[in-house]
Amino acid sequence: MSNVHIRPYQAKDAANLRSICKETAWESYKKDPKKLETVPINYLDYFLEQEPQHVFVAADEDDSAVGYIECATSYRRFVKAMKRIYLPRLMAYDPSQISFEKKGLFALFCIRNWPCHLHINLTEKYQHQGLGNQLIDRAIAQLKSEGFHRLAIYWVKRGSPSYGFYRHYGFKEIFYYGRGLVSLGIRF
Repeated sequence: MSNVHIRPYQAKDAANLRSICKETAWESYKKDPKKLETVPINYLDYFLEQEPQHVFVAADEDDSAVGYIECATSYRRFVKAMKRIYLPRLMAYDPSQISFEKKGLFALFCIRNWPCHLHINLTEKYQHQGLGNQLIDRAIAQLKSEGFHRLAIYWVKRGSPSYGFYRHYGFKEIFYYGRGLVSLGIRF
């Protein structure tokens, strides 16, 4: 890992983070340009616009973002903003994605007692170098300084590389949705 550092999000990172978000999207979304454009609406915009202080960036030697972690610290605030701001954006762009987003909100409802949830992405070139751990470490340090003691991720497939990564870090299953999908959480 050459000269990669973790730092707080800066407005200059937005375009790179959108690209990373799309690069790491599901293959089915990459095949459909319209669906691909909805991925940042679903997984990035809230964090950049509503809680940028809870976004941390892995940046290369040129200080360009190569990955990120983002955390929402309030289930209620997240859901309220998603319904008021981001569902209408999805509706205007691709109404077929509304059902998917509502399923995501239901998944969060099931773990609503875990106030903080995260989303993490790294470009393929920078995966498997310990940056995911460093990003989580940085997010947890920030959350601890604000008085939080738990962090969760929702909709992880048992047996997937993501599942293994989070379990190795110390996350434990906190909710089972069925079909091998779980939420994972960690106390700190």
